[in-house]
Amino acid sequence: MKKSITLFLSVFLFVCNVFSLDFAIRITPKMDFPQDSNYGLGFGAMVNADLDLFNIMTLGLEGGYSDIKVSATDSDLTLLQGGLNMGLYYYPVSRLYLSANASYGLHTLKASTIANPTKGTYYRAFGELGFRFTPNFVLNATGGYESIMLDNSPYLSYPFAGISAKINLSTNKNVSSNNFAIKFEQISDAYPVYANMYKTVPLGYATITNVSSAEVRDVHVSFRAGKYTAADKECEVLSKMNRYKKIEVPVYADFGPEILRYSENGKINAELVISYRLLGKRMTEVQNIVLDVTHRNSFVWNDPACLSCFIDTGAPEILEVAKYIAGTEITNLKPGMNSPLQYAAAVMEGLRLSGIIYSQDTVTPYKEYVFTDKDDSVQYPLQTLSLMSGDYDDIGILICSCLECVGIGTGFVPLEDDFIVLVDTTIAPDKKSNQFLEDGVISDENTTWLALSMENFSKGFTTARLEAAKKLNKIAKSEDKSFEIVDVHSAWEYYPPVTFSAYSGAFKNPSKADIIAEVNKATSYYINNDVSALIKKFRSNGDTKRLADCYVRAGMYNEALNEYQKLNTIAAYNNMGMVYTTLKNYKAALNMYNKVLAKEPENKNALANIKKIKILTGEE
Repeated sequence: MKKSITLFLSVFLFVCNVFSLDFAIRITPKMDFPQDSNYGLGFGAMVNADLDLFNIMTLGLEGGYSDIKVSATDSDLTLLQGGLNMGLYYYPVSRLYLSANASYGLHTLKASTIANPTKGTYYRAFGELGFRFTPNFVLNATGGYESIMLDNSPYLSYPFAGISAKINLSTNKNVSSNNFAIKFEQISDAYPVYANMYKTVPLGYATITNVSSAEVRDVHVSFRAGKYTAADKECEVLSKMNRYKKIEVPVYADFGPEILRYSENGKINAELVISYRLLGKRMTEVQNIVLDVTHRNSFVWNDPACLSCFIDTGAPEILEVAKYIAGTEITNLKPGMNSPLQYAAAVMEGLRLSGIIYSQDTVTPYKEYVFTDKDDSVQYPLQTLSLMSGDYDDIGILICSCLECVGIGTGFVPLEDDFIVLVDTTIAPDKKSNQFLEDGVISDENTTWLALSMENFSKGFTTARLEAAKKLNKIAKSEDKSFEIVDVHSAWEYYPPVTFSAYSGAFKNPSKADIIAEVNKATSYYINNDVSALIKKFRSNGDTKRLADCYVRAGMYNEALNEYQKLNTIAAYNNMGMVYTTLKNYKAALNMYNKVLAKEPENKNALANIKKIKILTGEE
């Protein structure tokens, strides 16, 4: 037993010297209550030196002295003890301490009834209930049971009770006044264009260690970076964090508009804010970290969908331009013709007429940087609008932003030699042949897209449309090449847009008459090419419904009415009502809509159009 205690003490001292460990000294004055009538009360004290392990267990040495009255002889029984102690403890709340302990060791017993001091073993079990005044001092009420053994047989057993003063000590050499040690590792440079994405995607990870002298509770970790963040962003919440507990926290950020003023690669001083309770008291600790940040236009093509971050509907300047162009076209819309096509023509022609031109980026040319892992420089839509020029992708981003501002869905396809803007026609893939020639559009599983080549931006809408379709169809037929459609709305779910605003420039709205003239050229080509071919097709195969629809798109209203009259359907009556309204024959239009209501009284289309006609004629 002596060898065991000596070995334990040696190991204990070595471990404390090498590692930063916690240990505790417990001093317990106690009173013994022998149940044997030959003995009276005893008084004594125990001293424990415990190593604190895993914030739940103690293991250590103990020694003590007891003096028990021998009633029959009016003398004392003296007990010296020394042994090993092991315990489990828990803090159910910050200041309440509970423990359960067991000890085993050697004793020396002296009494007048024993001729010579006798040696033997002892064991005891006890519990503690205490109040933690400070992280290092706990006062406990102690109670337990002890058995003194002689010749492997119980000699004297009794319960005991006392008051224990527990003093926590540590070999931790933390000289900082902070209660936490923090190590931050950034995943990669922070890109301002991904500002909104960092709300859900971490900038990096912070390893946080509790180096205080006690566990902390209700821990909240948040990030802020002064003027660059809109608010503190909560990154982690923990109910409890034990001493020396180490956690890895993802660091998120709620960046504000100021991050988009960051025009050069550099560093930002940021802070991790840790709010916590220590022994019930709310405390806050702020520690500095440094972020590596790229300039605001920086972008890498490792995932083309990321480019959707630049496509924005929040800049008031872009919204104003988009509404001006769309407002110009709204009075020029052709009935029955796909409206996204007409608005796309208006937006592209309106921007071209304003004087915006293609200008190759001489520092990071699109053709050299697309599909590489090099840092490209991409303009925000407002920058392109203000500078009146941009590379293929810059102009494409501006067109997408303007279309999105007026409710037209967009997408894009980056190619090695071109940037293709996609316009969502909202036509189901299996219905596209009703309105377009097969090789004039492309489709995915959800919709039909109208493609526009930014290489041909300066040549106008029709040329851009034809060249984009030609390129994409050629790739589609190739065995060794392919392209990927990026749907902006789907991409925004992962790469939300940022708004770059308050940037002045030279843009001036083009003439409304010029916009309408160019759109009419584009729609005339569509009618003479796509629609005319479809009219021949449906006329030859006797498809009355589709033929009538194509006559409407071509502006051949009398021919359309003749075909619709052959049909006795609600859809035909509604379409005839639309044609008569276009021709301003409101009486005939109302007659058609009333026929619809006679068959289907709650038909929303007919009811809405009747109301519209009454407003136009002044009846309502």
